[in-house]
Amino acid sequence: MSEPQSPLDVALDVLVYAPVGLALTLSEELPRLALKGRSRVESQAAAARMIGRMAVGQGLKMMGGAPGGRPAPTPGSTRETRDQAGRAPAGAAAGDPSSSGSSEEVPEVASLAIPGYDSLSASQVVQRLAGLRPEELRAVGRYEAARRGRRTILSRVAQLQER
Repeated sequence: MSEPQSPLDVALDVLVYAPVGLALTLSEELPRLALKGRSRVESQAAAARMIGRMAVGQGLKMMGGAPGGRPAPTPGSTRETRDQAGRAPAGAAAGDPSSSGSSEEVPEVASLAIPGYDSLSASQVVQRLAGLRPEELRAVGRYEAARRGRRTILSRVAQLQER
């Protein structure tokens, strides 16, 4: 058995050594805890975005219209339409690299070199672009131009392709 500690030793433990030990442990564990928290929040946010998009899509389908009370675009109208898979028709958007007369088809998301592409934010995609080979960059550029058209990603792909 250990000897009982003096009140001075107990006070030193509580007031000095415990806070120092806590600070040291916190400085070692903080990056791991932040990574764990970031991972959890990002995965839940991605799921919430997906559910929100699905809910909006179903609501629009039920209402038979587009956001803002406008009627849904019809084939042949001036607004761009997309098929059920989300692909723009050939030649749909002027200046769109995916429809500028090139014979290259828009790749499927599963074939992109960035796993989970559709669940990533533009900033997350941009961070991953620098490590891609030229043909992978072209595929990401065609996919992004045909789907969401996020300028941040398209601009970065163009910059990397100019090298």
